[in-house]
Amino acid sequence: MIHVKNAGKTYEVPVRESGLKGALSSFIRREKKEVPAVSDISFEIGKGEMVGFIGSNGAGKSTTLKMLSGILHPSSGEVSVLDYIPHHRQKEYLKKIALIRGSKPLFAPADLTALDALNMQRIIYDLNFRPFTRDLNKIVDWLGIEPYYKKPLRTLSLGERMRCGLACSLVYNPEVLFLDEPTIGLDTNAQHRIRHFLKEYNRETNATILLTSHYMEDVTQLCKRMMVIDKGKLLFDGEIEKLVERLTPYKLIVFTPEQSAGINVERYGAVMDLQNGRYTLRVPNQQVPAVTARLLSEVSILDLTVENPPFEQTIEQLYKSEVV
Repeated sequence: MIHVKNAGKTYEVPVRESGLKGALSSFIRREKKEVPAVSDISFEIGKGEMVGFIGSNGAGKSTTLKMLSGILHPSSGEVSVLDYIPHHRQKEYLKKIALIRGSKPLFAPADLTALDALNMQRIIYDLNFRPFTRDLNKIVDWLGIEPYYKKPLRTLSLGERMRCGLACSLVYNPEVLFLDEPTIGLDTNAQHRIRHFLKEYNRETNATILLTSHYMEDVTQLCKRMMVIDKGKLLFDGEIEKLVERLTPYKLIVFTPEQSAGINVERYGAVMDLQNGRYTLRVPNQQVPAVTARLLSEVSILDLTVENPPFEQTIEQLYKSEVV
C-alpha cells in the first residue's frame, strides 16, 4: 500500500548576517543553504496495518506525511501509495486517501453546521446518496457527533471539531489514512474516544493507517508496529515489544509490604522509588519470576504488580543509542 525507498526532502533556506550590513548584503546577493528535513528513509506498509510514526518536533514526521499525501514532492528517492505517485495529485488518488491534522481537522467554512460540512464532502467527492447515508450513519454512531449536527462549526470545542473532521474525511471511505497528531490538545475522554474510533474503523474497513503523535498512549494502544524518526533519519522500524525488550531489558516490580521494618529490599532488586511505603524495584527480565516468588514467600505483601518501564524511557534510550 505504501512504498518509500531512499526518500529525502531538502529545503533551501535564505541566510544572512545580522545587522544593517547583513540586510544590505542579502538585498544585493541573497545566499541560501540546504537544510535536510528527511534523509534517505525507506519503509513499506501493507494493507490494513496501523503504524505509529513518532519523533520530536522537527524530526521529519509531518514532512514525510506531506510527501505521502502529495502536498510535497521528494527531493530524492521513490514514494508511492496505492501504486500512485502522490505529488502527481491525480483525482483518483486523492479520493483514496485522507490527511487529517489535529491542529486543523476541518477545512469547511466556520459558519456551516456539522451536517452541512458532511453534505459538502458528499458533493465534492460525488458520492451516491444511499451509500453515503449508510456509511455516514455508521461513522456518526462510532464518533457520537449527532448531538451537534446542527451547530455551526465555529461553536464546537476542539474535541468536537476533531470528531467532525474525522467524519468528513472518512465518509468517502479512503483506503489510506495519514493522521498527524489526531489527539493533540484533547482532554483524556476525547483522546480515549478518538482512539476507540480508530481501532473500530481499522477493524471494520481494513484501512491502512499511518499515525503521528506526541502522546505515547496513542501509539502503544493502537499500533503493534512503530517507526521512530530523528533529525530526518529513521532510527527504528519494527514491533514495539521488540524495541522495549532490546532497550529496556528489565521490568519494574511495584509492591507494598505489610511492614517495612526489617526488610532488606535491596536483596530483591535495585530500588528505584519509595513512596508511602510502596517500593519500586528494577529487576532484569529473566529474574522477574524468581524474584516475585521470593517476595511473596518471604515478605507479607499487601499488593504487588509487575510493570514495563514507562515507554518514554525506551524512546529516550533509543535517541541516545541511535539504533537502527
